[in-house]
Amino acid sequence: MKLVDKFTLWFIAITFLVTPITSYFFCYTLVKKIDSTETARLSEVNATTASRLGKGLPANVPGKGGATDVQRLTTALPQQRTQVRKTDVYNGGVNGMESLLTVDSYVTINGGNYRISSYNYIPSSRQVISTILGTITWKLLLIVLCVVITARLVSQRILSSLRQTMKLIQGFNVKRKVQFPKTGTREFRELNAFLQKMTDKAVDEYAAVKEFSENASHELQTPLAILRNKLELLSETNIGEEQAALLGDMQNAIEKLTKINRSLTLLARMENNEYAVSENIKFCRVVKDVLSAYEDRIELKNLSVRSDFEKNVLLKIHPVLADMLINNLLGNAVRHNVQDGHIDISLTQRKLEIRNTGLPPEMPTHELFQRFKKSNQCSESVGLGLSIVKQICEVCGFYISYHYSDQLHTVTVQFRSQPREAVRAVPGVSLVNSE
Repeated sequence: MKLVDKFTLWFIAITFLVTPITSYFFCYTLVKKIDSTETARLSEVNATTASRLGKGLPANVPGKGGATDVQRLTTALPQQRTQVRKTDVYNGGVNGMESLLTVDSYVTINGGNYRISSYNYIPSSRQVISTILGTITWKLLLIVLCVVITARLVSQRILSSLRQTMKLIQGFNVKRKVQFPKTGTREFRELNAFLQKMTDKAVDEYAAVKEFSENASHELQTPLAILRNKLELLSETNIGEEQAALLGDMQNAIEKLTKINRSLTLLARMENNEYAVSENIKFCRVVKDVLSAYEDRIELKNLSVRSDFEKNVLLKIHPVLADMLINNLLGNAVRHNVQDGHIDISLTQRKLEIRNTGLPPEMPTHELFQRFKKSNQCSESVGLGLSIVKQICEVCGFYISYHYSDQLHTVTVQFRSQPREAVRAVPGVSLVNSE
């Protein structure tokens, strides 16, 4: 729900809560005020009538309105000399109920006891409440309509800077700095200042890390190449068997270091979003090409391969990442398979699934997706293959799952309708790193 909608609902809720309470007190006060005012007026009419009777004038008080009745009493006067009566009666003139307010005044005039009664019709409590409720209902509807309309119009101006800020944050890229809009609202100004500081720091740190990783990768390539060449030259000289074994170990260590350097550089580039794509590629073609490249290794282990590919499987993924994803997964399926085993590959518009025979897993599955974690099944692994697979899936918005059952290792990559999370750990995973 939008912020303006929440404020609108809160305001409307408070209005509906407060209005009935204030309306009740308003009706009660208004009715009491009408009664007291009319009672005071009729009491004044009675007093004026008594004064006129004492002077021998006619009883009717000119210009006062209402009706007055004078009656001589043969009994003593009551203790309460002024009595007020209010009754609801039907008034045919207005076609509705009204209240008849009567004020009786008991007085002694020239030695005689009299009752002077003045009465008048006033709005009944029901009429007052009905009128006020009707007015309040229309008032509430008008308030709600005005709040809904004006909240939208006002928010367009007041919250425009916040929307611009959110848009900039959603499209933020560590490759370039952003400039947040200026605003007259203090809270938004403080928020923009904080975000400006944080984004500038993120961009600067990204540039520094990128420069360091590129420099480190470049600088490592030269000494590694020199070491490799020197070892090749040394291996061509007259050396003993023991020295040759040592040279072989050194060569393997250099190759392993080269793989680590290449893999870490690749992971850094993916984390820095350097493989942005805007077009789809034929993923089915990539899978077929990688499978063809593994034919020799498949024949060496005498593996049977069954494939089921849908046509025109288009995915938005960088070609380099697509090739690396399939190479890692298919390479694992071949490398960690058993002799005379089999591999099943299924590709649809929704997922890629690779199943292969192999030994049971020797470590918790979720640990294989961490960097430099590897199974004993492949002692030459540098422990970055599945970390690269995981990173590729996160960058592309895919969802990878992994389990082992019935002597089969199954890895499934969902392309659509799955949450963008890290890899879900499923007990029994067996596929190990592809390095």
